[in-house]
Amino acid sequence: MPLLESLPEGMSLTMGTPGQLNQLYSEGKLDIGAMSAHFLLASGDFEVIPTLSISSQNEVGSVFFYSKLPLNRLRMQDSVIGVPVSSATSICLLKILLTEELGFCPQFVYGKDPSLDDSRFDAVLMIGDAALDFDESLKKRSAEELGQLHRFDMGSWWRRHYGLPMVFGLWGARRSYYQASFDDFQTIAELLGDCWRRGLGEKFNQVLDEAVRRTGLDRSLLQEYFRDQLEYDFEEQHIKSLALFEQLAEKHKLLVV
Repeated sequence: MPLLESLPEGMSLTMGTPGQLNQLYSEGKLDIGAMSAHFLLASGDFEVIPTLSISSQNEVGSVFFYSKLPLNRLRMQDSVIGVPVSSATSICLLKILLTEELGFCPQFVYGKDPSLDDSRFDAVLMIGDAALDFDESLKKRSAEELGQLHRFDMGSWWRRHYGLPMVFGLWGARRSYYQASFDDFQTIAELLGDCWRRGLGEKFNQVLDEAVRRTGLDRSLLQEYFRDQLEYDFEEQHIKSLALFEQLAEKHKLLVV
């Protein structure tokens, strides 16, 4: 929200899901902004803004893998996993963790909003508002219902395996823009850092008001999500984690735009 109030003259702001933004970057329609970690690594055409990320130290709270079966049983049958088309990073992460932990990766079926109610799916990956909403709804379910559902927060799953924060998104600029407009790049990088600090500080109540209006989610849930679960630094441990993610994605041939 502070960014909307501080946008430099001559710049326009485009908002969308990670998948939508990745597509616009691929089409050359965006020069600088937030993007998924997978897209930035796979593209190889972007310079990272070296101070910001969209990460989690443990639970991320908005990227979940839900399975009707224990993981070992997913391996024992021809399992099908429903995944959203809107997040390349989370899909890549799930493929890495399943393959590294279990030595296999089931069939993935892509859709807009995969649901456990769909009888085709043995498990689903959920991200964003849908994941926040669904996970909150689990609190209203009976112990019997919950006992049949296996829940994995993708941020904590990565942390458990590798002892590092999970970097889901980054801010970057197209290399041609970075080279031609370096002063603007630096100005925007400083502006983003200032907006992040103000958004979590003096403007936080306004940010929450807008988030509640847009999502319909509970205010206390969003407060915990923005302040306690998401992390916005990009420090040595994040760089190390991103390099490991890239290494594993290359190992399993997953770095394709």
